[in-house]
Amino acid sequence: IISQSFLLQQNNIGISGQSAATEFSEFTYLEALSNDVLTWNIIDDSLPSVWDYSFCFPTCYNIGVSSGSLNIIGGQEYLLNCHIYPNNNSGEGIVQMEITNGNETTEIVTWNVVAGGVGFVNDFFSEKKEINKIYNLNGQVVNQFSPNQIYIIELKNGSFIKTFVNN
Repeated sequence: IISQSFLLQQNNIGISGQSAATEFSEFTYLEALSNDVLTWNIIDDSLPSVWDYSFCFPTCYNIGVSSGSLNIIGGQEYLLNCHIYPNNNSGEGIVQMEITNGNETTEIVTWNVVAGGVGFVNDFFSEKKEINKIYNLNGQVVNQFSPNQIYIIELKNGSFIKTFVNN
C-alpha cells in the first residue's frame, strides 16, 4: 500500500506589502502524516529581477537558497514561510516550490506576490459601472476592500484585472 506522507494546508498563497518595506512574508504549514525525507526546489520565479526572496522551512535559509531537504516526523507540523525583499521596487510575480518525497507524493505551493502600487483600486471606482464582480485570492466575492490585499476584478466585458489595495 502506498500512502501520502505529507500534505500542505495551503497550496496557493497571496503575499502583499509595500515596496519600501524591508521584508514581508506569508506562510502555510506542512503536515507530516508519516516519517519521511522530503526535498524542495523552486520550480518557477517570475518576480522582478531586483527583488530577493528566502524561505523558512522550518529552518530559515539565506537569500538565494533555492533547494533543500527536510526530515519529517509523522504527526508534526512544519512552518513553510516565503520572505520577500522588494528593495524599494513595486511589482508582482510568483514563486513556486515543489516538495516531494521522491516516490509517490509531490505538492506544489505557489506564492502570488504584489509589492507597492500595482493597479490601485481607486482607478476603478470611477468606472464602477464596468465592474462585474470583485474576488479575493480565495475566489470569494467581496463587497469591500481590506488594506494590503490582492483582489481580482472581473469586468463586464469578461476581462480580469489583478489589483493590490494599499490602504
